[in-house]
Formats: sequence, C-alpha cells, structure tokens
Amino acid sequence: MQQRFSGQQALGQAYRELLALCDRLETLADSIPHRIDASSCHVIMAELQDKLRQVHALEETILLPAVVDERTARNRKDLIERLRAEHHQDDRAAAELVRVLKAVLDDRASLRWDAIGYMLRGFFETVRRHVATERLLLWRHA
Repeated sequence: MQQRFSGQQALGQAYRELLALCDRLETLADSIPHRIDASSCHVIMAELQDKLRQVHALEETILLPAVVDERTARNRKDLIERLRAEHHQDDRAAAELVRVLKAVLDDRASLRWDAIGYMLRGFFETVRRHVATERLLLWRHA
C-alpha cells in the first residue's frame, strides 16, 4: 500500500511539472507574434519530451494497473489501448512542437504565426485534458 501511495505522489508531482510546462506554452502562445520569449522556448524544448515520457512511464506502471484487474481486464482493454494510443500521439506532437520552436528560434519557421499559435494551444489543451482524465481515473481506482 505504501509503495502505491508513493507512486501516486510521484505521478502527481510529474503531472504538476507537465502542467507547468503547459502554462509556459500558453504564455508563449499568448505572446505570438509580438514577442517570443527565447528563454521560455529553450526551457520547453529541453524539458517537454522528457517530462511527457516520464509521465507516460509512470502512468503505465501506476495508473494502468490500478484501472485493470483480472476480473475487468477484458472490459478495460479498449480504455487502455486508447490511453496508450494517446501517449504515442502526444509524444509525436511534442517532438513536432519542439522542432517548430527550434525553427522559430533559428528564424527559419515555415509556418505562419497563427498556425504556430494554434499548434501550441492544441497541444497544451490536449495535454491538460489528458491529465485531467487520468487524474480522475486514478482517483476512482485509488
């Protein structure tokens, strides 16, 4: 039981850190096209993919086993497949976002500012929704 609690604490902390990155993305999106904070871009580029991978790994080891047990495994298979597919989609989107931010900083962005803003917003809104859903699942199965 103690191990499960400490795992949930680790996941909670990872969620808070990921949501803090989402806050940075939102601030960045709000600043487009007037002023791009290069420092914030560098932080996002350095941390986003690793933080997302860390959250996904914790979810795989803490959340998914809590959601599924032997009696309900077949009933929850679709849910787990969907969550794992979302992880892969989030990972791809984060990699693309980092690529675009690097291009912006290198002054070689091929996208228009409004497209970059939509991309940032789409990503952080999706991640926030994902975290909210998985927190709810964890709470219901704790």
